[in-house]
Amino acid sequence: MIVQKLGVPIYLQVKALILDKIKTGYYKHGDKLPTERQLSEQLGISRNTVSAAYKELLLEGVLEAQQGRGTFVREQTTDPMAAGADVAGSRLERALKVIDAAMVQVVEFGFTVEQFATIVAIRAKEKTFDVRELRVAIVDCTLEYVERFIAQLGQVTQVHFESITLAELMAGTVKPEFLAACDLVVTTMEHQSDVAEILGNSTKLMAVATTPNLEAVIKLARLPAGTEVAVVAKTQEFVNALNRLLTKIGCNGIKLIPCVGNDREQVKQCIAKHNVIVTAEAVQQTVRQAADETQDIITFYYEIDQGSLQQVVSRLVAESDKAKE
Repeated sequence: MIVQKLGVPIYLQVKALILDKIKTGYYKHGDKLPTERQLSEQLGISRNTVSAAYKELLLEGVLEAQQGRGTFVREQTTDPMAAGADVAGSRLERALKVIDAAMVQVVEFGFTVEQFATIVAIRAKEKTFDVRELRVAIVDCTLEYVERFIAQLGQVTQVHFESITLAELMAGTVKPEFLAACDLVVTTMEHQSDVAEILGNSTKLMAVATTPNLEAVIKLARLPAGTEVAVVAKTQEFVNALNRLLTKIGCNGIKLIPCVGNDREQVKQCIAKHNVIVTAEAVQQTVRQAADETQDIITFYYEIDQGSLQQVVSRLVAESDKAKE
């Protein structure tokens, strides 16, 4: 299901839909996908939008195009080098081409291939150590989203993170001077102007693109108007943010019943009368222990998109280089 009012580009929703079908086994290795025209007609969207989604999946090595035959699900490599880094086939291939080109140049300088490998290993350790010294503030409207973003970034870079909510900034609990002392301040595009107003015109501020858990959004969008949904979270801000999203996509007929806290008995009492439960990622284990098999549990979160993650890593490397100058 494609949600036109979601605020997430339609091609990304199409991409997520295809990835979900591969994940669930609907599409298997070697399966042929619908043509761009067929899928655009099925989803009621433009062919160009489907084409953009297919192109990204082709670049990432998830799909492969066979001339004259169509687009197919590509076999995912079991190579530990690729699997460990979550690198899709074609991205790894492009990275190897860059390495090969660098190796040729370094050998022309008079180094051996073994010396090249040693130099690269030493340089990688230096960069990793330099980045670890950086302090990065993550700012968003809810603690739950901030924690999710930190977990994501922590998988691709090792720095010291500062967890800050927008409410803390607005109330003055966290001073602008604290942000200014950080090497980088990361927030979402939605809150960029708010943080910029507090921080000032600082080059340290970086806005990232984020997307909600589309599977959760689609499930919520399918609920009939008037449905009461229990929402279990650490903070009321999470409930408020979810309410704003539902209003934005035209699902404001759903009534959210907040249950703030992580106490199992409290959660059990709160969700007892509800068939549908939305849970923040941080408390989903408590919810699953408190719920019964008949209740539909929907885990909701936002995550930083892959392009923005790579931009943050590049920015951190640049900041570490700057700090040494």
